[in-house]
Amino acid sequence: MRKRIVTTLATLILFATAVQAQKLPEPKLEPTPSTPAQEELIREGVSLHDRRDFDGAISRYEQVLKENPNNVLALYEIAFAYFEKKEYQKTLDYAYKLAQFKSDLLPRVYVQIGNAQDELGEPKKAVETYKAGIKLFPSSFLIHYNLAITYTKLGEYEEARKAVKKSAGFNPQHPSSQLLLASLFDRGAYKTPALLAACRFLVLEPNSQRSAGALNLVAKSMQAGVAPGKDANTINIFVDTSTKKDEGDFGAMDLVLSLNRAAEKMDAKKDKTEMQLRVSSFETTFAVLGEQKADNSKFTWKFYVPYFVEMKKQGHVEAFVYYTNQRRGVPEVNEWLSQHRHTVANFLAWSRSYSWPKTD
Repeated sequence: MRKRIVTTLATLILFATAVQAQKLPEPKLEPTPSTPAQEELIREGVSLHDRRDFDGAISRYEQVLKENPNNVLALYEIAFAYFEKKEYQKTLDYAYKLAQFKSDLLPRVYVQIGNAQDELGEPKKAVETYKAGIKLFPSSFLIHYNLAITYTKLGEYEEARKAVKKSAGFNPQHPSSQLLLASLFDRGAYKTPALLAACRFLVLEPNSQRSAGALNLVAKSMQAGVAPGKDANTINIFVDTSTKKDEGDFGAMDLVLSLNRAAEKMDAKKDKTEMQLRVSSFETTFAVLGEQKADNSKFTWKFYVPYFVEMKKQGHVEAFVYYTNQRRGVPEVNEWLSQHRHTVANFLAWSRSYSWPKTD
């Protein structure tokens, strides 16, 4: 019995030491730069990693760290390799060492630590880690985005929306932030904000596996509130008066979307193609958006609305519609894109150079 007690106490002491060692350190140390030979080993490791030879990559990083334990790039890459191997505790061991050093990699280090904690079934610890990272790097879109992912897993959707709005605002070119925000808006029954976020994602990523889901979300947003009537010439439009307004009052826009859908159904009988009808719907939607009284205290009004209103003013709506529907593989879309390459190039150049507003 006594031996068991001693063993248990020893185990508890070791456990307590491990927990203490896992506390996020302050980045006070200066890293030691790589030698040319160490840089070459790291390049070899990255190449092996890209070929999914994680053990080979790890062996290169270990060689570097044996010579230079303060090499932050080797520490980062070895933690990344272990994460890919799903050895999350080893990821934490190296990432915590790396967190002691002053480095441009630090925002990604906090993401590494939080991701590993999440994978180890400790999402609340991950939240604490991301928040600690945000205190140091408040404008790091990656930390805000990963915080939103973890909040989503926890079912804390309001907090997730807050976090991913920060991510989207700090980096408007990050497709995943746009897609997650579109999904969260849709989950919360924010019809017009979900549509705009999904559309922005499709501008950034129009032809991937994820694009199909975003197109479905766009269709869902544009078709909601419309149902067949008693006969072929009748369409019922429903207005949801309980729509949330914490993203702004989009009641009028939600109605416009329903009316657009009803008009599409009627105009479909006038020899217009599906894509021509879709262009007309978006032209109307963005025109009406530009006529609404903006509430720039709300993220959607401040961030998304001006982009799509300006798109309409610049004459890019047709290119936007065809470009963002290419994942569907519709012959009409492919033919149009092939015949209007210059038009699409102008649209994309405008979109890339668009000046996004600063968000809080």
